[in-house]
Amino acid sequence: AKESGIFSTLGGLPAMLSKQVPYTMGKQVSFDVLKKFVSKILKNYVKDTNSTFFSFLVTASSAFMTSLIACLASQPGDMLLTATYKASDGKGRKDVVAITKDILNEHGVGGFFLGVQARIAHVAFIITIQLVVYDAIKSMLGLGLGH
Repeated sequence: AKESGIFSTLGGLPAMLSKQVPYTMGKQVSFDVLKKFVSKILKNYVKDTNSTFFSFLVTASSAFMTSLIACLASQPGDMLLTATYKASDGKGRKDVVAITKDILNEHGVGGFFLGVQARIAHVAFIITIQLVVYDAIKSMLGLGLGH
């Protein structure tokens, strides 16, 4: 802050938002939508739709699918964020537009999805657990969607 000004600490904010906004939207919005969809489909294959097993199956499968959506939606932003913190021209970080151009010039659109497999392997597991716990708490509070 002394060298570059107080606002220099916000230099990575655009890159952070490009990751977090799609991640959060993908995670929170898709989960409830997928849960309704999965429940509707699985009702055709499971006899006791009021069972704990059915509820867990719906929640866990919806949570996993949601984790894939969240990972894919936020991967381009994650690439921008990583590149933002790696890039430095001696005077500070490059801006998001310059980093976006660098990624496109070096790898094309696919460059935004480099490492997505590792991200899915790591983050999908965490998100799935988070959403299963989230749904259990919602149900305990009487806020569940029901089947």
